[in-house]
Amino acid sequence: MSPRTREQVVRLCKLLAGPEEYRWLDRIGVRDLGLGYDRFGFEKESAALAYLFLRLVYKHWFRVESEGHHNIPRVGRCILVGNHGGLLPWDASMMCVDALCRLHPPRMVRAIVDHFVATLPFLNVIFARCGQVIGARQNFRELLQGEELILVFPEGTKGIGKPYWDRYRLRPFRVGFVEMALQYKSPIVPVSFIGPDDQAPIVVSFDGVSQSLGVPFVPVTPTFPWLGLAGLLPYPVKYRIQYGEPIHFYREYGKDAALDPRLVEELASRVREKVQDMVDAGLKRRTGVFV
Repeated sequence: MSPRTREQVVRLCKLLAGPEEYRWLDRIGVRDLGLGYDRFGFEKESAALAYLFLRLVYKHWFRVESEGHHNIPRVGRCILVGNHGGLLPWDASMMCVDALCRLHPPRMVRAIVDHFVATLPFLNVIFARCGQVIGARQNFRELLQGEELILVFPEGTKGIGKPYWDRYRLRPFRVGFVEMALQYKSPIVPVSFIGPDDQAPIVVSFDGVSQSLGVPFVPVTPTFPWLGLAGLLPYPVKYRIQYGEPIHFYREYGKDAALDPRLVEELASRVREKVQDMVDAGLKRRTGVFV
């Protein structure tokens, strides 16, 4: 955005947040290249404005509860690894809000998004301005070198495209995050999300149509496509986020372990099992989908 627009956005954020909360948001760090954003397009003012909208969804729509924040380092690189679900990435948005309002000092979560997001007009810029990064290996590497807090969903789009009867059953994990954690000595924090898999139940998916449209899948839910774009609105399910104890594979196996494909796959499976155990435990604790 232009300097004038940036000033207007800052005034709007101060008006909506109040001086004290805006001072809190102003602590968000950004490696400014001199144009107001970092090399990935992350712009603090855009992130603050998005936060002020999303916190309403966080507090009043999904009514998010979270625990285990002490497991997230307050400084330094870290990879958050979670289960993915819900058709649209509201889970990532809710974690970004959670990290900004619950961590002291606030930390910006840099979510790794699928490559197809880069092809979406307008939305690709919004994602970048709010701190999200396309999942190229070089991008991941630079985020770790920059000591960022990174969120990955190793299930990929297969996670958000699960049919309703497979909800909360994790798909196989991609292994790239383990390789990066070993090479750059980064802790891995497993994260469980309860709620996303119920927010948009997928009854059927048309894979053939999705390939022709260049999107991961074309879903049918109880409300989409029958209600048009309004049918993509998530149901007001109750969200619960839990952060598990950090895993330090690099301490046990060393940097060179990243070159062993079998070991890397085994370690990724161990993280998947940990997240699945956390999800199963969370499902047992909850008393209802909406309450």
